Amino acid sequence: MTKFFFLVAFSLLVTATYAQDIQEVKKYALLGQITKAKEAVDKFLEVPKNAQKAEGWYYKGYIYNQLSKDSTKPLAQNAALKTTAFESIKKYRELDPKAVLLAEQNNSTLYDLYVGFYSDLGVKAYVAKDPAAAFENFKKGLEVHDYIQVNNLVGNNGYKFSAIDTMLTLYSAIAATEAKQPENAIIFYKKIVDADIADPQFIDAYQVLAERYKTAKDKEAFAAIIAKGKKLYPANNEYWTAMEIEEATDGVGKPEIFTKYEELMVKNPGNYTLPYNYGVELYRYIYSDSVKKVDLTEYKNKLPEVLKKAIDIKSTSEANFLLANFLYNNSIDISEDARKMKAVKPDEVKKKKEIQALSEAAMNQAIPYAEAVVTLFSGIAKPKGSEKVNYKQSLVILKNIYEVKKDVAKAASYDKLIKETE
Repeated sequence: MTKFFFLVAFSLLVTATYAQDIQEVKKYALLGQITKAKEAVDKFLEVPKNAQKAEGWYYKGYIYNQLSKDSTKPLAQNAALKTTAFESIKKYRELDPKAVLLAEQNNSTLYDLYVGFYSDLGVKAYVAKDPAAAFENFKKGLEVHDYIQVNNLVGNNGYKFSAIDTMLTLYSAIAATEAKQPENAIIFYKKIVDADIADPQFIDAYQVLAERYKTAKDKEAFAAIIAKGKKLYPANNEYWTAMEIEEATDGVGKPEIFTKYEELMVKNPGNYTLPYNYGVELYRYIYSDSVKKVDLTEYKNKLPEVLKKAIDIKSTSEANFLLANFLYNNSIDISEDARKMKAVKPDEVKKKKEIQALSEAAMNQAIPYAEAVVTLFSGIAKPKGSEKVNYKQSLVILKNIYEVKKDVAKAASYDKLIKETE
């Protein structure tokens, strides 16, 4: 009987001691005496039996979060306090799945930790030009967000987090990039892409991944991100196609590269960039020193066809000038071929006249495209340097053509416009 009485008395003493200690923690927390509250809760949880009880961990989370709001402390110290607070709240929920103390406060400590990591620490570090610290705090904010969202923890007025915090995810990627942590940046950009977000402010995520997969020569992943980019950001179709061109033609020489362009044009029939770039590649190939012994007839016939497709899609100064310039130069080349012929015999004379006719036809074909450059230029409010060059060179082409045609008036009119550009 005496032994039993002693055990009961000891049990009551322990219970009373526990109650007294936790009440002390609560008292300091309620009075806002956070430093004393920290000392009390740390002392309380040092006792093994107390550490198995949920309530102490709740108060540790609350108290450490309050301590982390001291703006006089270094940012890293406040981040460590918030991290401890978050771990303490998680421990509390493990020991008490019902988490009554959290629910009574609408999970405010957790939501407050999310805001703290995100705004108080992450944004502050970023503004202070410390992207590495910003990234760590943004990442921790996302960890709190995901914990709240996965566990369906409701905030004030029934507020709930969405499945992905798009802005904080983007900020994490940006901070990681600026901190020269590309692998971490890719992780967060990929979260945005995997969520199929189509808002223009998130397009960088798709572009960064496209560049990444292109560089890594991951053809399957590259094709998937380009397809998704075209679907979600159709206004940027020129960019996606340009990336496709780069990926498809990387390391491919001429004339093999022309086959790649043909394939891409079949897949993207309404895309201007493809035929224009194809035309540029053909032009460079035709006039390169490396093809002096190559029969260029096929390529010279192909170039006008390709550039006309580009102009049909979008009539630009660049495409019109390239075509006008090619046709004009080609007419000169053909004329030079005719000049070199002896043409003594009747069949030779006939052949020479046929070639001269081809030269004149090519020259006439150049006129509408050179004129298109002149017309387009008049509608450009602030022309770029390249547009000014295209305009002046088109005037020169037109002047020269009409001089050959012996149309003095038209040649003079274009000469006047040329002088006005000088």
